[in-house]
Amino acid sequence: MNQDTQSIDPGRIWPTVEQQLIASKVIFGSALEALVRAHQDLHILRPEEAHDQLQIPPWLRVYWRKKHPNAKYFGPSGGYPLVLERLYDWMVAHQDLTGLDVSDAPVAPLQGGSRGK
Repeated sequence: MNQDTQSIDPGRIWPTVEQQLIASKVIFGSALEALVRAHQDLHILRPEEAHDQLQIPPWLRVYWRKKHPNAKYFGPSGGYPLVLERLYDWMVAHQDLTGLDVSDAPVAPLQGGSRGK
């Protein structure tokens, strides 16, 4: 079989970083490219996520999980907020990522007021 049509690792379920960059139309040298490359810890994702119907690339799932390590990841949305697809669109349109916290530091949990308890 031709190596172009078969991955080096036949057990691979996630696209390579290069495939992810191409699929997201990432500009070489952009902040988005750095973010994609820095979020390839795909082992933290559930294997079934590779074949779900969500339009969220694996690197963005990893980014989100690192920001929200205590969230519960199950259900029809995989535990991801639906607005994540909009964030993805924004990131692709604004690849300099100005104003976005691209660190791996988790976000502080929301503090509920008297109604949020």
